[in-house]
Amino acid sequence: MRTTRNSTRLSLPTRRSVLIGGAALGAMPLLSRGARADNWPSRPVKMVVPFAAGGTTDILARVVAQKVSEEFGQQFIVENKTGAGGNIAADFVAKAEPDGYTFLVGTPGTHSINPLVFKNMPFDPVKDLAPVIIIARVPNLCSVTNSLPVKSVSELIAYIKSKPGEIFYGTPGLGSTAHVSTELFKSMTGVEMTHVPFRGSAPALTDLIAGRVQLMIDNLPAAQPFAEASQIRPLAVSGATRWPLLPDLPTIAEAGVPGYEASSWFTIAAPAKTSREIIARFNTSVDKFLKTDDGTARLRKLGAEPAGGSPDDMQRYILAEIDKWGKVAKFAGIKPE
Repeated sequence: MRTTRNSTRLSLPTRRSVLIGGAALGAMPLLSRGARADNWPSRPVKMVVPFAAGGTTDILARVVAQKVSEEFGQQFIVENKTGAGGNIAADFVAKAEPDGYTFLVGTPGTHSINPLVFKNMPFDPVKDLAPVIIIARVPNLCSVTNSLPVKSVSELIAYIKSKPGEIFYGTPGLGSTAHVSTELFKSMTGVEMTHVPFRGSAPALTDLIAGRVQLMIDNLPAAQPFAEASQIRPLAVSGATRWPLLPDLPTIAEAGVPGYEASSWFTIAAPAKTSREIIARFNTSVDKFLKTDDGTARLRKLGAEPAGGSPDDMQRYILAEIDKWGKVAKFAGIKPE
């Protein structure tokens, strides 16, 4: 993937036009083949996770799977299908029988960013996947290496502007949420920095601690332990509101970039023709759990903020994210390859 500012126009198809004819709930059949909502689930349900066991997506999926298994008296099984930035798992679910027994635990990659990165997408995230619910949002932590002489976002912006192109920012990889979140920061502040992609958060944070890169805007669960150990300096969180467990840390918007907001998020989606009744039952169960004190406490302990809401809420949010990251990709010169 090329990330030069002079790249040609982004070849991303417009997604808003598919809302009416795509996976919007109003277009879904009342009952898809082989699926009966009144006795669903009558056998184990598969929740497909696009990444390896032990990561944030996998852990959140297992928390939800445990609770809905208890409620429905039927096993919800988490299955990990890794590869292609989540496309393998998402394509598997998109092409699965829409009978209510296969779901995707999705991320910004599977739903909004991968079309910016992969030239030959095997599925359309809007037309081929039906929304169920947003499980949670995870803010990023804007952190700098301890040797950088800045203690606030406004000081950071001024410092970078005084050294255009000399500051290196690290990410877990090209097209990651950390990458597009930092490009959003660049587009809204006018700063010039050099991107250094790594193979995951761990090596990127290692180089941030060592000072080989000076800045990261990466997922809070990955970066927070190093900030708490004073190995890196946290400046702000990237969400729309302050993080409840770090109430003294401002948002990037509060700290000098009005309107800035970027978060990772985790969803449940189904094959596009899954019945509305089954989706509604699954949505109600998960939403109820997310609104309990136990659900809120368990997710916040993992660095995630419970979301919930209706399938329509999820659909609107994803379309807005597709629009936002498409503009960021055009700014950054990101092209599908």
